Amino acid sequence: MKQLELIELRRQKLKDQIATHLDLLIGSIHKTPSQSGYHLTTKEEGKSVTKYVRKDLVPQALEMTANHLQVRKLLRQLSALNWRWLQLQDKSKPL
Repeated sequence: MKQLELIELRRQKLKDQIATHLDLLIGSIHKTPSQSGYHLTTKEEGKSVTKYVRKDLVPQALEMTANHLQVRKLLRQLSALNWRWLQLQDKSKPL
């Protein structure tokens, strides 16, 4: 298999992985002694905002914040592959 074909297969695999992790929350879940319950801290319009998370939703919220981190990692990998794919596209075109 050509290198270009291998990169295209890897790109598609990364896109599929990204699609499976799109149930996400940006921010972090935490519990401090001074606060009752769990909270999600995130940014909205450039400001930090803390939102209460019901106890029964904590496992799902933790999974969704982990999905956000995974999507960021996968996007970096996809970006690097896209760059390599573009370079190979340029070489595969006849002059």
